[in-house]
Amino acid sequence: MLPLFSRRNFLGTGVSCLLSATGIRSFSANTATNSAQFNASEVTKSQKKYSFGERRIYYNNFAEHLLNAYNPNMIYPDLPYCWSDEDWRGVIDMIAGFGFNTFEFWLVPRLFSREGLSAKFGDEFTRQMRMIIEYARERNVQTSMLCILTTVGKDWRTYCPNVKEEWEEVRFLWDAWTRRFPDLSLIDIFPGDPGGCSRNGCTAETYIDKSIEIAALIRRNLPKAEIQFNTWGPPFWGWGIFKGPVGWQGEFIQQYQSSGWKLEKRRVERSMNYLLKRLPDFPESTSVFINMGFNSNGDPTGDADARSWVRAIAKTHCIMTWDFSLMEGENAILPHYRFDRLFRRRREERDTASYSGGICFTMTPLLNQLSLYLAAQSFLQPDAEPIEIATQFYFQLFGDTGRMLPDYLPLFEIVPDWGNTQQIQLSRQEFYKKMKQFCELLESLQPVGDGNMALHPGVDRYREELLFFARLFTCLTGPTPDYDQLEREYWRRVYAIYDFLPDHVDPRPKHATANLIRFFKEYR
Repeated sequence: MLPLFSRRNFLGTGVSCLLSATGIRSFSANTATNSAQFNASEVTKSQKKYSFGERRIYYNNFAEHLLNAYNPNMIYPDLPYCWSDEDWRGVIDMIAGFGFNTFEFWLVPRLFSREGLSAKFGDEFTRQMRMIIEYARERNVQTSMLCILTTVGKDWRTYCPNVKEEWEEVRFLWDAWTRRFPDLSLIDIFPGDPGGCSRNGCTAETYIDKSIEIAALIRRNLPKAEIQFNTWGPPFWGWGIFKGPVGWQGEFIQQYQSSGWKLEKRRVERSMNYLLKRLPDFPESTSVFINMGFNSNGDPTGDADARSWVRAIAKTHCIMTWDFSLMEGENAILPHYRFDRLFRRRREERDTASYSGGICFTMTPLLNQLSLYLAAQSFLQPDAEPIEIATQFYFQLFGDTGRMLPDYLPLFEIVPDWGNTQQIQLSRQEFYKKMKQFCELLESLQPVGDGNMALHPGVDRYREELLFFARLFTCLTGPTPDYDQLEREYWRRVYAIYDFLPDHVDPRPKHATANLIRFFKEYR
């Protein structure tokens, strides 16, 4: 959900030195405790309680700026990367086997609009999502829909609740979309990024008040659905702090996005105390997403330390983590390996206030199956050693030889990126040698099964993808890399869909591709 961080992007099928060998096909505060002034005894509504990690959420973000060959295209039914119903059943089977019990999707702004309600792509999205919801329920996986409170349309414009006509339109869209999915189990009200209004006197308190109003609307339409209220950001991303040019009317403008992250201690205390005061006005059994830190990585440092607020909310409501960057962030397309930080964060969450669960984000479910598996297991086994779980994962797929894979996989995290804390201390030549060894190991692997995990799209394909990226990184660090050719062929493999689309308001794929190549050009 961040605008642009340093990102690595990883070249897809077409790389010339890899193509013939892989045969890959495209896929159809430090806040004092006494700042939390609200008295928990004021809450009289009964709240459903969960044990630590009970709600394990697979969050698949397939927004317009994150489309790629490993992510479903749910928005442009006539373009590449669309998944069949059978693909979706395979993924639901896989995440259920991994240990997830909730599937969450973002109703992206292009859908959250009049166009989305009336156009062909909205009809097909509705049909397929209803199928997914029904099939997930058969696998004991509930479905959650996330929607930004007032961000609307393909241009990501944020409507203002203090403009009567704009707020009426927002209410209409919430009403229409919640009626389209009567079998949803959960609805996540999200502040912004993109989004967050600061026009016409809007503040974080406005977001809270209007979320309560929308929550009541949701409850009328979906009496059995649970509300999940989200505090994402510093907190409540953008509300009352977002900047724009003179005459700004809520349009998405890339250069202003960082203003949504401005942290102000007084704003934190004022808005969080207001939330504590108003929590009883949300529907019964509302849960709250709140990270341990009011920053992009959820780190409880300085004025961003949110742990006192976490504990205060946990006295009366289920709390969950929305730590977006733990697994892969939303910039780098490559096989990820970030598990020491992931498991450490789970233990910190348990020790802080026994989080009831949270999201495990992906934009590459057909590539980062290992990350998904360990993310679910981090809630189920927070005290385990992640390398042992990863080793067992590969033993189930490839037998004894597979146990060696975790020795090499961290090498993919060589490029600095959002949420990546790995430190790869290797020279370019040393890295090249290790990647060549990794290629040889992957070439020698023989699949033995999937350990009843229902790996999708299959073990053979998974090995091919790992081998592709290993060969790619070998090419990028070799003696005479043709960077221009690698960049062109990467784009054709991973991001070919954007050749058919106009430039998006967030041109992330182009920046990501350029940053990858730049890193390896400068790597010594």
